[in-house]
Amino acid sequence: MQGIIVFGVCDLTKGSLDIFQKNNLIVYGILEDETKWHHRTIQNIPVLGGTNDLAFLRLLNEACPYFIAYRPMEKRKDCLNFLRTQQDAIPISAIHPSVIMADAIQLGQGNYIGAEVCLASGVTIGNHCILHNGVIIESETHIHDWVEIGTGSIIGSQVTLEEEVFIGMGVTIISGVTIQKGASIGAGSVVLGNVKKGDVLLGNPAKSIQASKKVNAMLD
Repeated sequence: MQGIIVFGVCDLTKGSLDIFQKNNLIVYGILEDETKWHHRTIQNIPVLGGTNDLAFLRLLNEACPYFIAYRPMEKRKDCLNFLRTQQDAIPISAIHPSVIMADAIQLGQGNYIGAEVCLASGVTIGNHCILHNGVIIESETHIHDWVEIGTGSIIGSQVTLEEEVFIGMGVTIISGVTIQKGASIGAGSVVLGNVKKGDVLLGNPAKSIQASKKVNAMLD
């Protein structure tokens, strides 16, 4: 394998570099548009230039794998849309060597899976998801694209997390729940039932913040 190119200086950058180094993979360098990072190093890996630097993008057309380290979803999507114009670009996942993964797992491309994540049998994970350290995913749970799950969260069996769902730190989701597209669950919440598209929940048990705001507005 040729050296990996990492896109973006963000809070996932150091984590992804550490993962690649622990997996004995070579990182060629980092591309970042903010010029203050240029000609600097992060964990001994050089920031080579901007994300549209043709000199380095040519490497992608030589089947050089890349990883998008930007955490904000829209920034990650913009970067991915640009990289898709590079015909031979290959997305790679950053998977920490301490991850415990059952055999019957389906895993997409471009994912970040942090230290001590545990994935049980029958789990499926889409593309460009972020699973922070210590996440536990129980059996037969399905995670769609662009999902982020915070440190230490526990996701029960046969749960469905649809596209663009955000799960905060230390969240517990009981078995069989479906969380629809674009919903967000606040840190430390306990989710006992299905969550509607785009809803925002917080608490134990988790309740809709948006619904509370609507009720308050009616009472004012």
